[in-house]
Amino acid sequence: MQSTKKIITLDGGAATGKSTAMVRLSTALGWHGVSTGHVYRAATVLALSERISPDTASIELAERLRAGALTYNPARHRYSVMTPEGDPRELSLAELSGPPVSAATPAYSRIPEVRAALLEFQRGLYRDPGLVADGRDCGTVVYPEATLKVWLEVDAVEAARRLCRGLGQPFEAAYVDVLERNRSDRMRGTAPMLPADDAIRIDTTHLTAEEVYGVLLELVRRRGLGG
Repeated sequence: MQSTKKIITLDGGAATGKSTAMVRLSTALGWHGVSTGHVYRAATVLALSERISPDTASIELAERLRAGALTYNPARHRYSVMTPEGDPRELSLAELSGPPVSAATPAYSRIPEVRAALLEFQRGLYRDPGLVADGRDCGTVVYPEATLKVWLEVDAVEAARRLCRGLGQPFEAAYVDVLERNRSDRMRGTAPMLPADDAIRIDTTHLTAEEVYGVLLELVRRRGLGG
């Protein structure tokens, strides 16, 4: 049976502009917006706070996730993890985006058992009247039934320039970071980063955020979404 849910997925590698596009598009449509990368960052916070190493995360972290140790408040757009006392601790965007979590997340996010434990959690983030989700495997794994799938890509040099502007990284470090993050995500055995067969590809290398947003709005209009 065809899904009646309205879902738009925006996938792609580092610095393609997918998160900015997700926020703008979901706001314009009045839909719920989710950056699935934050799910893995939140799970990493949980692992670090409970001293779960990547070596044991396939059992320990996966069990904690299946037990509901990670929750999401759609009204506040915030994730929470359970404290040792069993109380939820809300995570700020600053904590999710901080250097310790950014550095540790890849080691946890590539573990198949962790990804499996988070799959249903991500699917449960859908809210009417619709969802715009960005990530790296939204259109292929998390929401394969999506009404509109978009794959955003960017030249590695331009991606590094964007990271320099946004994070203040030296260009050389940003360039190596982009290449390594994308290589790691493409090569992982579980849910590798790749475009869905029915995804519409957009090269954002020479496009501004406003121009990307305009292209997406036209795609939405042509699919009869929103409104």
